[in-house]
Amino acid sequence: MRAAPHIYHVLVIVDKTTDRIVAVGTVFMERKFLRGLGTVGHIEDIAVDKKQQGKKLGLRIINALTYISENSGAYKTILNCSEDNIPFYQKCGYEKKESEMAKYAPTRSHSPKL
Repeated sequence: MRAAPHIYHVLVIVDKTTDRIVAVGTVFMERKFLRGLGTVGHIEDIAVDKKQQGKKLGLRIINALTYISENSGAYKTILNCSEDNIPFYQKCGYEKKESEMAKYAPTRSHSPKL
C-alpha cells in the first residue's frame, strides 16, 4: 500500500481510552479500461467492534471512504455486502445494483511441493 498511496486508502478508528481499534475500512481505486480509464472506488473490509456498534462508526467510515473515492475522481463507488447489511448501506446512500459472482480458489498448503 505504501508503494501506491493514491490507490489504497485505509481508515482506522481507535478508542483512545483503551488504545484499541474499534472500526476499519478500505477504499481502493481501480482504473477501468472500458470506461476511458475512468476510476471506480471499491469499498472493502468494513468492520466495527460489536461492543461499539450503534455509535454510527460504520456510517462515519463509509461516508469518509465515499468522500475519498469521489474526491479521487471516481465516477462511482461500489461495495459488496451480505443481504443482512443492505439496509445499513442504503442508509449510507448506496443502492442495490446487480449481483456478485465469486469463484474461490482451492485450498492450498502453505508450503510448496517440490
